[in-house]
Amino acid sequence: MSRTRRAGITAAFGYLQFALALVSGIVMVPFVLAHVPNDQYGVWLAFGELLAYSSMVDLGVVGVIPWLVAENDGRGDRAAMRELLAGGVVFSAAAAAAFVALSLLAFALAPSVAHLTAAQRTAVAGPLLLMVIATAVAMPLRTFYAAAVGLQDVTFSGSLAIAQVALNVALTLGLLLGGWGLYALAAAAAVPAVVAGAASWARMRRLAPDLLHGWRMPGMATLRTMTAQGFGSWTAGLGWRMVAASDSIVILAVMGPAAAVVYAMTFKLGTVGMQMSWQLPDSGLVGLAQLKGEGRPERVREVVISLLRLILITSGGVACAIVAFNPSFVTLWVGPQRFGGLWLNAVLAAVVLSHSLSHALFTTSATLGTRVQAGWASVAQGAVNLALALVLGRWLGLAGIALAAVVSTALVAYPAGVWMVRKTTGMRQRELWRHALGPWVLRGGALFVLGAAVGVLGMRVNVWLPFVLAPVLALLYLWTMRPLYAGLPLPARIRPWLVRLRLVPE
Repeated sequence: MSRTRRAGITAAFGYLQFALALVSGIVMVPFVLAHVPNDQYGVWLAFGELLAYSSMVDLGVVGVIPWLVAENDGRGDRAAMRELLAGGVVFSAAAAAAFVALSLLAFALAPSVAHLTAAQRTAVAGPLLLMVIATAVAMPLRTFYAAAVGLQDVTFSGSLAIAQVALNVALTLGLLLGGWGLYALAAAAAVPAVVAGAASWARMRRLAPDLLHGWRMPGMATLRTMTAQGFGSWTAGLGWRMVAASDSIVILAVMGPAAAVVYAMTFKLGTVGMQMSWQLPDSGLVGLAQLKGEGRPERVREVVISLLRLILITSGGVACAIVAFNPSFVTLWVGPQRFGGLWLNAVLAAVVLSHSLSHALFTTSATLGTRVQAGWASVAQGAVNLALALVLGRWLGLAGIALAAVVSTALVAYPAGVWMVRKTTGMRQRELWRHALGPWVLRGGALFVLGAAVGVLGMRVNVWLPFVLAPVLALLYLWTMRPLYAGLPLPARIRPWLVRLRLVPE
């Protein structure tokens, strides 16, 4: 099976997963809000982000296993792959114990920092403990899922992701209807990961049983490689948490639980849409790692440009959709009192673009060898973002907290990302703008303004108007972006259809 086809299958499963998550999220959130008090839900969102920080104690080792496995698979080095799996299990088992300790410490300190009442603290204590225990059990098992991804077992990985979404929905519905409140959210968030980890172990026994036998403690060279590469990934993840997953913590400290719910509801569609927009580009990263292992620099440059174009096209479409449809969507979905306003909405659309650009620059260059540099650049961006969020949040409210992400991208992520792409591929900023960034900005800027006008009309004239115009705006975006489709690694079955629609040249 070719790399392009595998990437296409991975992306298709990813899009299906996010589509299901989006649909279930739209249906489930009003249901959750009806069964969980608003202030408790806001506190839960913030504590969820704290647990996400604590779960990073594996130093990123498991996160880089897919790429390291892919590189060694390209070389045919099965012994090295066995060492990677053994090292991943050892690291993550130790990390699970550290995660429990850090989570308990965070729960002990956070209430005083966020000024929580005794009732709010009591309400989240039991569900958080359940989530901590289940997450700790799942952590060592993630190694086997990472190995399956590295071996490009795309059908299994995609099917497992879909099953996790289905299990999450089933647990949420069943337990909330049973009156379990926040316990339902805790179980739905943590139990699917345990099930997925166990299924991944069983799959590896069937797919590559030789990789599960003859384990020994990894040698010092392997440990150094895993630690160095993992630490680069870990710092990148830490920076990403500080930029994109700390909003509820800052809002809880500055503005209170109710504001955290408003922000989360206003950005719900943008968050899911942004993650969906990354699926197709990210599905090519494992193949990019294999190209690096094969030593094909010219092809690597072509793929990097294609990935940048893809993420600009897809995330740009999401940003335009946010300014056009999100105001009406949130108003109809959870009520106007939970929509943060047109100004916040426009800034959140810009956040999608800035996050996507930094993600594309960092992930492609990190895949090619700058994981450590990308990690420290992410931490620097995260530190700038947090400082700006605290300052701008007190000055501009929720919009200021969102604006911090855009400013930190411009000040830190973009220049660092361009430098890393040049270091790994030799491409200068001028080439990036000529082949990817410039063509999108010329077209996307005008469509962004048009979408914002539609969003304003929807709020001031008729809330249903943006949905009536949706097909026209979508077709206009697809048609306007035609020059960026040339050269993309499109699946052979899809290209003829795009040629007939005159979206790509013959």
